[in-house]
Amino acid sequence: MKYRIKRLISQLIFLLSANLGFLGLKTGFCYPFFYCHSCPTATSACPLRALEESVYKGNTNWKYLFYPFMILGAVGSLTGRSVCGWACPIGLLQRGTSPIARQVKKSKFVKDHLSSIQQIDRLMRYAKYFILIGLIFFTSALIGFIFTDICPIGFLTGTIPTLLLYPGQFVPNPFFFIALVIFLLFLILIFTIERGWCRYVCPIGAILAPFNKIAPVHIDVDLSCCIHCNACTNVCPMAIDVPSMKRSPECILCGKCVDICPKDCITLRRR
Repeated sequence: MKYRIKRLISQLIFLLSANLGFLGLKTGFCYPFFYCHSCPTATSACPLRALEESVYKGNTNWKYLFYPFMILGAVGSLTGRSVCGWACPIGLLQRGTSPIARQVKKSKFVKDHLSSIQQIDRLMRYAKYFILIGLIFFTSALIGFIFTDICPIGFLTGTIPTLLLYPGQFVPNPFFFIALVIFLLFLILIFTIERGWCRYVCPIGAILAPFNKIAPVHIDVDLSCCIHCNACTNVCPMAIDVPSMKRSPECILCGKCVDICPKDCITLRRR
């Protein structure tokens, strides 16, 4: 069975497990992926909210700080950033928007400005680390909650379902319209850049990314049989130069490069 089929099955299972709250299943567990705790059917909590709580206005609560880091650290140590490709519901959403984003990539404008776009892309990949440090920790410690109040994923999986399920009962907070604008920008991002959220914005991806360097699960390329057809690089949703990536922090271990390699030079190793 190809990895794309296995991955789809895995993503659907995790999406279902994240929404068992309608059965009354609510836990204090933190998701090891991106999904909002304010979703009416959510089973668990958002790790980012716990991190915000841990440093809220300088009142450090080590329990809230270590708990999500222990979960994400354990998952990252074992599987690297594979959560982004195999479990995260927002990854599944972007899987659906990828065909449109790929068409945008083939447009004349992109081709005419490819060099400049690639330079901007390389710089923008650091944005998720600044978002993690700045909007999760610094603003929470000095000002208050910012990120989870304007988070587009919270708007998608929390605000919109609440509005639909409980019409007339929803009371918008002061950040509602800001969150709405950011949500619209999020939609533009994922429809124009394949895996744009994962590449540039996701703070959980920023936490998991360094673990790609040490995790036993990784993509391995046998350069001795590589014919440099670039099929793997062209199909990569994270726009990585696969043959030379050397355990790239950007790799989500989706296996698309493994499936497409005509010489079977690429493997998804588990050791």
